[in-house]
Amino acid sequence: MTAQEKQMLKKTDNVSIRIDSDLSNKLHEKCVEQKISLNTLINHLLEKQVNWYELIAEMGWVSMFRSTFRELADSIPKDKIEKIATTTGTSELKNSLNYLYGYIDLDSILDLFKKRCLSTNVQYREMVVNGTKKIIIQHDLGKNWPLLIVGQMNSILNEIGYRTINEEYNNIGFSFEIIKTEEL
Repeated sequence: MTAQEKQMLKKTDNVSIRIDSDLSNKLHEKCVEQKISLNTLINHLLEKQVNWYELIAEMGWVSMFRSTFRELADSIPKDKIEKIATTTGTSELKNSLNYLYGYIDLDSILDLFKKRCLSTNVQYREMVVNGTKKIIIQHDLGKNWPLLIVGQMNSILNEIGYRTINEEYNNIGFSFEIIKTEEL
C-alpha cells in the first residue's frame, strides 16, 4: 500500500475554523504554488507543528542562521568535532530518539535524520544500492557538519548493530551506506 493510499484510508474529522483574511489569502497562494489543495496544505502544516516543531522546542533544540552555524562548526578542529559527535552529540541524539519515538532502531534514526534535514532545507535522499541503504545529502552547512553527522550516526548505529561505510565528502554534499555489523 502506498503512502497516498494509507493517507486516504486515515480517519478524518471535519473541523470548521475562522482565520484572518490575509492569512487565508497567503494559504491559497501557497496552494497554487505547490499545486495542492488547501486541505492538504493545512494538514501538512498542522502535522509539522504538532509532530515536529513543538517537540524540538520541548527538547531544547535551537535555530540559528546558516552562515553563523557554518562559521562556528568550521572553526572547530576536526578531532574536536569527531569527539563531540561521539559524546554529547550521540547522547543528545539518543535522548531525542527516545523522546520522539520511544525507542531506537534503524528506522527511527533515519526518520529523525530525514526530518532534521528537511526542516533545515538540506536535501536528503535515501536509496538502496546493491542491497545496501545509501544516504545522500546536499548541504551548505560547512566542511565539518558531515563529520558531526556521520560521527553521530556511526556511534548510535554501532549500538544497534549497524555502521556506516563508503563515506564520501565534498564541499556541498556527502554520502554513506549503512550495513549490519555482522555483514563485515
